[in-house]
This record gives sequence, structure tokens and C-alpha cells, in this order.
Amino acid sequence: MKLWKMLRIDSIGIMSKISHPYINLGLRVAVGVIFILSAVSKLLTHTKFVEIVREYDLLPDVLASTYGNTLPWVELIVGVYLLLGILRRPSAIVVFLMSVSFMVANISALVEGEEHCGDCFGDVITLTANQAVMLDIFILLAALILIFPSTVKQIFSLESFVGKTK
Repeated sequence: MKLWKMLRIDSIGIMSKISHPYINLGLRVAVGVIFILSAVSKLLTHTKFVEIVREYDLLPDVLASTYGNTLPWVELIVGVYLLLGILRRPSAIVVFLMSVSFMVANISALVEGEEHCGDCFGDVITLTANQAVMLDIFILLAALILIFPSTVKQIFSLESFVGKTK
């Protein structure tokens, strides 16, 4: 039995509609491209990004530096994995966790009165803090959709070519 039916999440049949293979592919590609673009833009101005993470003052300095140094690389790896359809569920779990951290940072920026997202996409794309929160919500929901319907037939996925998923 499917997880969302066991948990009685899907009382109106939404999960069966959003777990279509093409919706799954579209979400994988969209989130993968967003994360690859975000990673590349942060890597181009890496030192500046680490300083911005520290300036949020949400983490102790050592953790903020570690987060700022590792985040672009994790975004790049997860984005490529989603795009290629490799380890899609573990990647979606990492995306979910990252989107929660992004949402905390962006909501904190809104509370502080900031108008723009602090280096969400480097100098490539400038988002308002409100737009960044909306993007975070999209990524969060997409990650949940990619995590839960494990029985969705994967199309254009390297996992499906080696027979690891249906």
C-alpha cells in the first residue's frame, strides 16, 4: 500500500494526480536546474557568500563558515543528481532540509526588514525577500512530492536504466 494512503494523507486523491511521471520529471528538472544555477553563482563569489551567511547571525561563526563553504557544493551535487535521476529520494530529502534552512534565513531577513535575498543566486539573479520565500515554498513542496511517491515510474532517469526503480 502506498505511504500516503496508509497515513490517510490522500483523502481527495491529490497524490495520485501529482505523482504522474511527467510531473515528477518536471519537478526534478526544475529543482535540479535551480540548485545548479544557485551553486554556480555562489561558487563564483564564494568568499562573499560565506561572509553573507555569517552576517545572517543565525549560526555560531564556525558553523556559519562551514555551512557557507559546503552549501554550494551540496547544491551542485544534489542538482546534478536530480537532473540525472540519480539517488532522487535521498537528494529530495537533502533538498527539503536545505529549503527549510533557506526559508528560515529568508524569513529572518524579512523580519529584519531586508528587501533582497542575500546572495540566493549570487550576482546572476536578484530576488526580493518575498520572492525568495515563495521560491523556498515551491522547492519545499517539490521536494515533498519527490520524496513520497516512491512507486512513480521514473522517466529519463539513470536509476531506471539500471533497474533500481520502477
